[in-house]
Amino acid sequence: MSYFFTVSPDFTPDKISGWYIFNTWLQRAIDENIHLELFDGFDSQRKVIHKGGVDLIFANPFDAAALIREKGFRAVARPKGKSDEALIAVGNDNPAQRIEDLTPDLRIASADDPDVHLMGFIMLEPAELDATNTTRTLCDTYPLVAKRLIRGEVDAGFFLADAFEGLSGITRKRLRPLVRSQIHVIYHALRSGQGLPIVAMTSSAA
Repeated sequence: MSYFFTVSPDFTPDKISGWYIFNTWLQRAIDENIHLELFDGFDSQRKVIHKGGVDLIFANPFDAAALIREKGFRAVARPKGKSDEALIAVGNDNPAQRIEDLTPDLRIASADDPDVHLMGFIMLEPAELDATNTTRTLCDTYPLVAKRLIRGEVDAGFFLADAFEGLSGITRKRLRPLVRSQIHVIYHALRSGQGLPIVAMTSSAA
């Protein structure tokens, strides 16, 4: 029998080889066949999750909560001392220097990541902006959010902070972060379905 393992699509491309190395190590550690498949976007991954096709996932907080509630997934591990944070960035040609400089009818690009979306709108509160006076464009990945910003198709972008930092240096030079969250209580975690014989791998599991 082979188990299906996947990873939240908001990781940066430079981590791809690391996930395959981890999967090889995990198979040897628990003596089970595990197939790793990485998805290009949240929508395609969630369709497989909804059909019950995932046995193990390194999930963002939103998907982790749904898996626990709806499919009985359990915690295995999470990165020690590392939390998920969000940031809001604009293109270098945008005159805004702080959140308060952003104006109504702001065009926002973001990935389909509800936790980052929530943190982004919390950070927009000083500018008195919310879902009623902004528009949001969903992108499959954070590099596509960056691309829309650089092209001037949107005014601001919501990013998972790690995803922003994982963009190429050339891309980051064309963008300017305005604010970064400091919440410290939200994090990705490794979650396992009922059928996979795996035990907690660290005391940091939650």
